[in-house]
Amino acid sequence: DQAINAFQKAVAVDPRNAEAYTLLGEAKFAQGQKAEAASDFQRAVQLGMTSGQKPDEALMKRAVSVAYEAQSPLAVELGREWATAYPSADSWRNSIAIYRNLNHPDEEGTLDLLRLMQVTGAMTSPHDYALFAEAAADQSNFNEAQAVIDAGLAAHQVDASSAEFRDLISGLKGKPKATAADLQAAAKAATSTVNLLHIGDRYYGMGQFAQAADIYRQVLAKPDADKDVANIHLGMALARSGDKAGATAAFKAVTGPRAEIAKFWLAYLQQHA
Repeated sequence: DQAINAFQKAVAVDPRNAEAYTLLGEAKFAQGQKAEAASDFQRAVQLGMTSGQKPDEALMKRAVSVAYEAQSPLAVELGREWATAYPSADSWRNSIAIYRNLNHPDEEGTLDLLRLMQVTGAMTSPHDYALFAEAAADQSNFNEAQAVIDAGLAAHQVDASSAEFRDLISGLKGKPKATAADLQAAAKAATSTVNLLHIGDRYYGMGQFAQAADIYRQVLAKPDADKDVANIHLGMALARSGDKAGATAAFKAVTGPRAEIAKFWLAYLQQHA
């Protein structure tokens, strides 16, 4: 294709020409070379960052769109960079949705991403609140599920009489809500590392982040701990309690598939904590 050839020559002559990479990406995309186009857009974004300035948001959104249409793993990285450079409900919501759609995280990972949507102000639809409350309730974290419903009611995103929420709300009414005293006693009596982790999650769901962090540290000291889950939850609790250095260290200790989720939290941490 003549356009592709012309833009390839342009980037060969000037490998730091972000606009030429953008045009090359568009030309390849038009020819159905979607994965290659995504790589060119990523290069354009990278060049925009190395110039000491932010790339235009329009370029970043287009790069994310092309990479996602290509079903390229680059979409996750580009989405996270977009949310980092231009934090908004829209950028966070879309970048997290792209990660979830391309990677299908487990229930634990999904809940950690929904918690991130909450703190970044990216819960902008009734479905977000329903999904979050259901995910928390499925893990028997009824305090957190109720808190999500209450936040949704306050934000006028939850209609208690609607089919989507009626059963969920009535179901939560009959569920036990732990108190701080309950959790303190349960932590002393916990016989398994998994139980201890869940107690930390209950504290987190109650907004008692310092206590949650203490429990997660206890979990990490156990030989049979799932260190990736414990570290990401420790990072979340420390981020919410304002310990940026501690949260950063915990998130950076996460390995495997959860490391990508930790990177989203790290991006949030750069902006807020």
